[in-house]
Amino acid sequence: MDARRPPDWRDKFRGTRPARRAHRHPVYGGQARRDTQYGPYLIGFVVVVLALAGFLYLGLNWATGQSRVAALASPPTATPLLITAPVAPSPSAAPAEQTYVVKAGDNPASIAQQFRVKTEDLMALNNIEDPSKLQIGQTLKIPSTSSPRP
Repeated sequence: MDARRPPDWRDKFRGTRPARRAHRHPVYGGQARRDTQYGPYLIGFVVVVLALAGFLYLGLNWATGQSRVAALASPPTATPLLITAPVAPSPSAAPAEQTYVVKAGDNPASIAQQFRVKTEDLMALNNIEDPSKLQIGQTLKIPSTSSPRP
């Protein structure tokens, strides 16, 4: 039997096995064989994993390094400050009169609340009888707050 001929149906009856042909790569035509050289791939994978672990270690060490831990462990020392007594204002004979220029959307109640005075006092000092007659740009006198409001 010729080892070069392709096997056919008669080989079953002859009891012989067909000759082994070399497996050919379907594209390159060369002999197809399993690539068993995993060494370079394994070494490359290990190098990449070690590099990532190194970067992680360095990053965490930088973020929480010894100098940072030491800085957190010892609080900063307090520097003494020179504190002087506040100068009391000299009492004046007559308190300065405050004024307010009316803006859009203002009403006597909002102005009085802003200066912490009673609305009635504000309206009486400025001779306001009808709050809806306030005009934008109008100057109002603000009553003094000699007695604090509760």
